Amino acid sequence: MKTLYSWEKPRPYVSPIWPDTDRETGILGPDGRPARRMLDRERGIGPLDAQSFLTGTSGEVIYSSVATGTQLNTFTTEDNLQKTLPPVIIPAGVFLNAQATGKCLRVKAVGRLGTTGAPTLPFSIRLLTSMTWSAAGIGFSTAALTAGSGVTLAPWYLDAEIIFSTLASGAASTIAILGEVRSPLGLASPFAGTIPASNTAFTAATFDNSVTNYLFLSAACGTSNASNLIQLEMLKVYGEN
Repeated sequence: MKTLYSWEKPRPYVSPIWPDTDRETGILGPDGRPARRMLDRERGIGPLDAQSFLTGTSGEVIYSSVATGTQLNTFTTEDNLQKTLPPVIIPAGVFLNAQATGKCLRVKAVGRLGTTGAPTLPFSIRLLTSMTWSAAGIGFSTAALTAGSGVTLAPWYLDAEIIFSTLASGAASTIAILGEVRSPLGLASPFAGTIPASNTAFTAATFDNSVTNYLFLSAACGTSNASNLIQLEMLKVYGEN
């Protein structure tokens, strides 16, 4: 019987490393790139548009939560948005060596907020060496962002990059953190703020790569009221390169 049509379902992800038992082709081609991966691309298998595969590396989700964190209300002091959620663990040695410069963690968070009046809301990202949250460790914050008045559970979004800059022994490695918080319906114009605030250092030279670190998101409120509230709804952390 003659085959008139053949189709192979694309794999959602093609590993950059293939087993040594694969005899179809060598692991690396003459240009040093994964030959099996390139052969798959020629066959039309794998994510043709997703990545270049120039480095044989890819991004990965290292943490994901879609549970709602404990709602913060009737408060003014900075507090943890991840209460009751599993911790975000950044393993020791996440930046393996000096060649890891530029490796980064990408943080994406979504939550909701409510207000009466127009309170201010500073948001913060913290890296601690303890699983217990505190307003300590390495921290970067927005300015006190003015919220809208009479807001009812408006979504807010946080995106940030934590980039490894230099490696040193002990608590002397340097990282850079840059990001933004935005809420078109929850914050007053311009509806967004940066992490860190304007004219503020965005690097910290006290990161300890030799121990486990924990990532936390937190917020404070300028006016204590039961209607001034904020909660985390979704959180993802990606590792890149």
